[in-house]
Amino acid sequence: MSYFTCIDLSGVTIPAKTEEGETWIIHVQYHGTDKNAYNVNPEKLESTLLTEYLRKIEGLDLSQTLMKLTFDITPADEATDSFCKKVLEGGIFCRQLKYFFLGHTDEQLKTKSCYLMRASEEQIHEHLAKFGDFLEEKNIEKRARNIGMLFLPLNKVVPLATKEYKIQPDITGGITRTYTFTDGCGFMSKEFSSEVQRIFELDYQPSAVHVRYRGIEGMLVLKEDLTDVKVQFHTSMQKFVTPNENMPEEFSFADAVDYSRPYVNGYLDTRMVMLLVDRGVLPQNLYDLQEGYHKLLKGMCKETAEYFLYSKGEFRLLQDIRDKGIDSTILKRLKGLRKQELDEIQKAAYTRILVPKSRLVYAVCDPYKKLDYGECYFNPTNFDDEPRGFYAGQKFVVMRDPCYHPGDVRVLKMTKEKQGYENLRDCLVLPVKGPRPHAFECSGGDLSGNKLFVSWDDKLIPNEITGPCAYPPKRTPGSPKATKFVPCCPLPKTKNGPESRNKQGREELRKYFAFFKDDLTERIDTTYMKYVAAFGPSSKECRKLSKMFYQATQVTHDRVTLEKKWLKLRDVEPRTKGGVLSPDTGTLSERSHLINDAEKGNEDDQIPLIGYKVREEINKKAETFAGENGSKRIV
Repeated sequence: MSYFTCIDLSGVTIPAKTEEGETWIIHVQYHGTDKNAYNVNPEKLESTLLTEYLRKIEGLDLSQTLMKLTFDITPADEATDSFCKKVLEGGIFCRQLKYFFLGHTDEQLKTKSCYLMRASEEQIHEHLAKFGDFLEEKNIEKRARNIGMLFLPLNKVVPLATKEYKIQPDITGGITRTYTFTDGCGFMSKEFSSEVQRIFELDYQPSAVHVRYRGIEGMLVLKEDLTDVKVQFHTSMQKFVTPNENMPEEFSFADAVDYSRPYVNGYLDTRMVMLLVDRGVLPQNLYDLQEGYHKLLKGMCKETAEYFLYSKGEFRLLQDIRDKGIDSTILKRLKGLRKQELDEIQKAAYTRILVPKSRLVYAVCDPYKKLDYGECYFNPTNFDDEPRGFYAGQKFVVMRDPCYHPGDVRVLKMTKEKQGYENLRDCLVLPVKGPRPHAFECSGGDLSGNKLFVSWDDKLIPNEITGPCAYPPKRTPGSPKATKFVPCCPLPKTKNGPESRNKQGREELRKYFAFFKDDLTERIDTTYMKYVAAFGPSSKECRKLSKMFYQATQVTHDRVTLEKKWLKLRDVEPRTKGGVLSPDTGTLSERSHLINDAEKGNEDDQIPLIGYKVREEINKKAETFAGENGSKRIV
């Protein structure tokens, strides 16, 4: 039994409301494990599905009912975890009120933030149970993520009554294994798409929309022959079931999170560069792209301003330049855009290259089932003076970020069958048949909101054929294996009775939050970069680490077993023919025979390292450019 943690609120002033529906709550931030090592500040509460329900249906004063708690303590060691567990177990006492753990989003989990509620554990369970039986999900990570959907900020709401949607089984298939080809993607009618257009005040009808509806989340693609309902969800989109009788009519809406957009250019990062070279793309092609990008940025406030704005779809600013020229106001805006680009280069550790003939778009499933494996339909919005559409057989290089395996780089062809697809713009339409879904071939992705890099630049199309990585297929929702419980910490034995079950469920969530660690993917990535420097991304070690990275992102995988596999690779120092990888820098010594042989043109030794060498050269050039043209020089 833990005592309450008492918080002193003297000196804390909650701002007065300035607009209808605005709510401020207190935010307690611990910066140490001492009971007095905290700060308290007011924070504006975002509108979410749960907060709106508590406010409108339960009639609660959220400024008194909710509080935010953050453990911003370094290092995040066992002592920190134990302190966090102790605070959450006992609850917080302030304003003569008791607050207990409520939940968190995925993003809050990474920053060790959560919400607490002025209610007993039983009352908190009853509030959450209005939205679904979360205890049905035995995997604690999935359960926490499902509850976290209730805390995600609402964006723009689109009316969607119960009779206006249906949930259909997914399209599955495959040859050696069963895959879900519609994983995370459903369909929307023209009427629903027009509603989104109206609400967001767009001058075009979006072809793809990312939505949430109670316990459902994923992409919707326009299906013009869908007339009996506004929306057709697929089973894979449903994370939990909210009983209709629990939700009043005013909560019959879909939350439109995002939508397909024109003129969103793609960029190459460090792993994409290495994998493209590994697949046969000439290094000079990448150097030329980078040089062109740097010239574009260097002259952005003068001679290249219009071309940059043109390529980015900044037509309003472009029109202002045509009307007024580059005056002081426009110059300031151009410098701001240039600074954003330079900041992103530095944030990406310098490997960031704009690809003019590319887009970053949502991937969606084929609504008409006409596309064959290896095909796609892609119709980005073009500029007025560019040719419309692509010819049948046009090749595209397709990647998802992050990517680690050479097989994550896919080459698809434009379909010959275009009739019926003409209005699907600014999204990549993928087939629902074949040995595997193409989205899954791209780093084990799905269609629930993943964006893919798509380029039609001939100089970036790989000329070497590599099969996709054999990632283990995702399990369909509801299968016994999918709900296998993978504990993150020791848990008490289950007792009979709903009260004990609910109590244990709350305890599991508290422990999961307190002991959560999110650095396994980072550790795998660091080990991958060591091996890629020694042997290249096609090496058996890098291929193993590619699978490990994918498995580390899956909530159904056993993290303990995975970490043991990773430790075996981490603890073995990669050796090249003539040099040992530096454990500190992750780079090869200058005297490595492998690098010397590559410089002499020895083809056998050049293949594994050339991609890494290109990446190093691009990094060096970008770092020099950023240093010469950095934000300090933009005045």
